[in-house]
Amino acid sequence: MMEKNYRALICGSLFKTRCITCGNVTENHNSPICPALEGKGAPDPDTDDARIPVENLPRCEENGCNGLLRPHVVWFGETLDSNVLTQVEEQLEMCDLCLVVGTSSIVYPAAMFAPQVAARGVPVAEFNMETTPATTRFRFHFQGPCGLTLPPALARHDSEIIS
Repeated sequence: MMEKNYRALICGSLFKTRCITCGNVTENHNSPICPALEGKGAPDPDTDDARIPVENLPRCEENGCNGLLRPHVVWFGETLDSNVLTQVEEQLEMCDLCLVVGTSSIVYPAAMFAPQVAARGVPVAEFNMETTPATTRFRFHFQGPCGLTLPPALARHDSEIIS
């Protein structure tokens, strides 16, 4: 059984790197992940600013591997981790409330998670700037900036009994 406050990082984490050679995953809270990337990130890959010599890119330190490191995330077109998806399915079967916060609800398979839960009669609350293709399936829809709609919805109400 999974822990009560389990979170599945379906698309990975920018706070981790993964070696493209050996697959080793390590935490990396440095921003950027290596000095060569400082001040980079121009949206146009053809700009001179975006060219970084490969020898300056981050390398794996696991058992002398020296493979290139990349963010431990799933980019569009890449396959999601089937083990993570299995864990998500298990959690969906047990959840008794689902919050959908700031998503288009059009990228699958994640777009079907909340509707699956709603189909079981579990309350789903959607917080979003606009309606989505799934909005009508949910019990609650809070329209507007999530930073404004979410805090009051999650705040403790005077009628709550604190034990």
